[in-house]
This record gives sequence, structure tokens and C-alpha cells, in this order.
Amino acid sequence: MRKFIFGLVVVSLSVTASAIVVRDEQDVAALDAARTTAADPIAQLDLGSTRYRIEGPDDGPTVVLIHSFNGYLESWEPNVKALTDAGYRVLRYDLWGRGLSARPDVHLSLAVFRKQLRDLLAHLGGGEQVSLVGASFGCVIAADYSQNYPEQVSHLVLMGPAGWPSEGFDAASLLSIPVLGDAVFGYFGQQLLRPRVRAYFRDPSSHSWALEIWERYAAQPGSNAAALSTLRHSPVKDFTAGWKALGELNVPTLFVWGKQDVSFPYSNAQKAKALVPHAEIVAVDDAAHWVNIEQPEHSNAALLAFLVE
Repeated sequence: MRKFIFGLVVVSLSVTASAIVVRDEQDVAALDAARTTAADPIAQLDLGSTRYRIEGPDDGPTVVLIHSFNGYLESWEPNVKALTDAGYRVLRYDLWGRGLSARPDVHLSLAVFRKQLRDLLAHLGGGEQVSLVGASFGCVIAADYSQNYPEQVSHLVLMGPAGWPSEGFDAASLLSIPVLGDAVFGYFGQQLLRPRVRAYFRDPSSHSWALEIWERYAAQPGSNAAALSTLRHSPVKDFTAGWKALGELNVPTLFVWGKQDVSFPYSNAQKAKALVPHAEIVAVDDAAHWVNIEQPEHSNAALLAFLVE
């Protein structure tokens, strides 16, 4: 009897997962329509379309903004003008599976995100050094890119960095279970992520514009699958080995950390200093995880001061 029930559960989950795949692949035209409405440039790369924006003087030093796990290129809106006013050329883009970029049917590993950035820079001409600025998981991508292409990176700025393991049980580990994780996240991914995104702010109601944009993009087909694939195949939760490797490089590095960050708490700054001894660390009060949005004046001031060092 137990074997029968177990088999029935497995079959049910398999059918559910199959239904999710079909549903997630439906209405891909909606993503194309949204790109047309947004009217942003699109780079056609190996794995599909990457949406991006370039602002600021053509001859200015290039700063690349890499958004968070739940981010999108608009999440840098509070920071772009400060950079362009200071003479920087600013590139921001949507990561695979986020915003209006493609949701490719591949394992979204760190190498895949690294290649997206490399290919985008090549598409736009490449050649010169750039400063990389990451938020949350974007910090992991920026640090990894610096390790693989150190000659291309002049400065590395990491705002509210992800990649710091927490102690104790993490419910997200259940998502690694095949079929079960796909079924749960396929149907309820946006609902599961919503409280985590709201926790990026001390006062979510003060930043409703950012939450509304996240809701819109998270509802796009393929978003749940992309988020789950990233959790499974990229070091979102634990980039310890990468931080240690970064400490052995000579790339100027700045951490900007919200003191009230509950996603990857500021207490990890001690580990950051031990693993990346040459890094500067700026703590920002009255800010949680999305420190660049919640405290843009402090974040921008720290960023601009560091870029001219």
C-alpha cells in the first residue's frame, strides 16, 4: 500500500511538473510584446535576447551595473544620474531570466551569466576596461567576472552582496529536490519570492515602484523556472570559495552594505574583510538588502568616491 501511495505521489508530481513546463512556455509572445513596448535596445546573444540601456557620454569611463537575483535594469534608476552627471558611461542590462531578457532553457550557472556579460560587452565593442557594480547576486557575477577577466576590470563595487551561507536549516534547500521543487516553484514561485523581495527594504511601502516592477517581470513566462534554475546551479547562497579567490586578486574592491540587511546580514562583513583583505567596506545605516535603492545618496557617494581612487 505504501509503495502504491508513493508511486501515485511521484506520478502526480511528474504530471504536475509537465503541466508547469507547458504553462511556462505558453504566451512567450507576451515577453516580445513587452520588449516592444519598453523600446530598449536588444542584443541578440547566443542564448537569446538581452535587454540593455546605455546612458552618459560616449567617451566617459564605462560602469556596468549588474542587478540582483530578483532585480531588473530599472532597479538601478536611483543611481544612474549620479554616475552620468559625473561623466561616466553607464551600461545596465537584464540578466537571463529576469526583466525582459530571454529565459533560456539551460542550467543557469555562474558560467552562463559570466558569458552573457562577456558577450554583451563584445557586442557593444568591448576593448576598454570597465568598472563593475553589482547588487546582491549581481555582486557574485561581478566578482566571478573579475576573477576570470581581471585585465578587463578597473574597479569592483559590491552592494548588498549575496553568497554568504547562513547557519541552520534553509527552506530553499527543499527546492533542490527533483520534481517536487519544480512543482512547488513552478506554481508558487512568485508567491514564495514575494516576501523575500519585500524584505529587501526596511519599509517596502516607501519603494512600491520597485516592487511593482518586480511583480510585472516575475509574472512573465519562464521567470519561475529561471529563478529555480539559478538557485540550483549558481552559488547564490554560498560564494565563499569565490570570495577567497577574489582576495588573491589585485582588483580594487568596495563593499557597500546595509546595516539592516536581513537577506545577507551585515555581520558577514567580518568574513568579507578576512577573505578579501584589500577591500574597503562602507556600512550604510537605515538600509536593508537593496541598499542602492533605499539609501541612494549614501550609496552613490561611496561609489563615486571609490571610482576616482
